[in-house]
Amino acid sequence: MRKIEAKDICKNYGDLEVLKGINMNVEEGEVVAIIGPSGGGKSTFLRCLNKLETINRGTIVIDGETLVSTDGKGNVNYSRNSSKIACRMGMVFQQFNLFPHMTVLENLMESPVHVQMRNPVKVQAEAEALLQKVGLLDKRDQYPLRLSGGQQQRVAIARALCMKPDIMLFDEPTSSLDPELTGEVLRTMRNLAEDRMTMVVVTHEMGFAREVATKVLFMADGYIQEQGTPTEIFEHPKNERLQSFLRSILLMR
Repeated sequence: MRKIEAKDICKNYGDLEVLKGINMNVEEGEVVAIIGPSGGGKSTFLRCLNKLETINRGTIVIDGETLVSTDGKGNVNYSRNSSKIACRMGMVFQQFNLFPHMTVLENLMESPVHVQMRNPVKVQAEAEALLQKVGLLDKRDQYPLRLSGGQQQRVAIARALCMKPDIMLFDEPTSSLDPELTGEVLRTMRNLAEDRMTMVVVTHEMGFAREVATKVLFMADGYIQEQGTPTEIFEHPKNERLQSFLRSILLMR
C-alpha cells in the first residue's frame, strides 16, 4: 500500500494563510500532477507532506500510518515515528542539492549507507543500477559541477530512489533547466510512471500533466480549485480561475 491521505491541511506563516484546507488522496501507482500559478501554495503543500514544513491544522496519513493529526481542541500532534514515516517519500527539488565534493556515485550512496546503515556493497550495486536506469552510469565517477543541469537533476532523482522510497515527490523539477534539458528529466519521470511508482508532481509542464498524470489538481490562492482527469482539467475546465490560468498558458506559447 503506497498511499497518501491529506485532510484539511492548513498552513500559516504568521498572519499569512498559505494553505486553507487542502484535501488530497493519492492511490498506489497514481501520478498526481499539481498545477497552478506561482504563489498558490503548491510547493508548501508538498513540503508539508514529508514534514519539511509543519502544518497548523489537518491530518496526513502515509501508507496507513498517521504522520500528523489534529485533535478536537485544535492541537496538532505529530507521530513519534513521523520522521520514519516521512522517509517513505523521496523528494526531488527545483535545485539539485547534490554534494559538490562527492562524485555522482558517492552522492547516491551517502544516505543509504550513513543514515539507513545499509551494506555498502549492496548499496553500490543498487546505485549503479539506478544510474544505468537514468542513463548516467558512465558519469558515476564525475563530480556534479562537471554535469549539465539535466544530468544533475537525473542524478538527484536516482539519489532519491536509492533510499528505496514508496512514494516520490517532485517540486517543479524542471523549473531551473533550459528547455532543451527539460526533456531528459521528464523522460526519466515518465519511466518511473510506467514502473507504477506513486508520484506527486508540482509542475509547470502542462504536457507532462496532460500525458502522464492519472489525476490533475489545480491549486490557486491556497485552495484546490478543481481536480479531475487530465481530459477533464484541460479540455473541460469548470472553474473560472482554472479557465483563466489555461488561457494564460496558451497566450505564452
